[in-house]
Amino acid sequence: MILTVVSGRRRDETFDIDVPDSCTVHRLNELLGLRLFQELPEAGVQYILEAKFPEGLWFQVQEGSSLVEAGLREGSYIRLQRAFSTTLETAPVYGRRSLFQEP
Repeated sequence: MILTVVSGRRRDETFDIDVPDSCTVHRLNELLGLRLFQELPEAGVQYILEAKFPEGLWFQVQEGSSLVEAGLREGSYIRLQRAFSTTLETAPVYGRRSLFQEP
């Protein structure tokens, strides 16, 4: 499956990756973490993977499943956001998702 990774805020900051359909969300987080941030996930850092179809809105990809089970398909756009947490408490929910996601 070929996915387009949005790596910055500008429209031209994208690249395509080819991953097997059986790839897990956790493995994709690791691969993108290495490519985008030059590091593997570590304690206190949370990675939030979001995806969208060319005609849709961004949605959070749930961890613990394969990419196909999570609803991704060929041509989807994905982005990885890094969140730093200094507490074990959760932040209040604003809008549709909480500031820090539960691991």
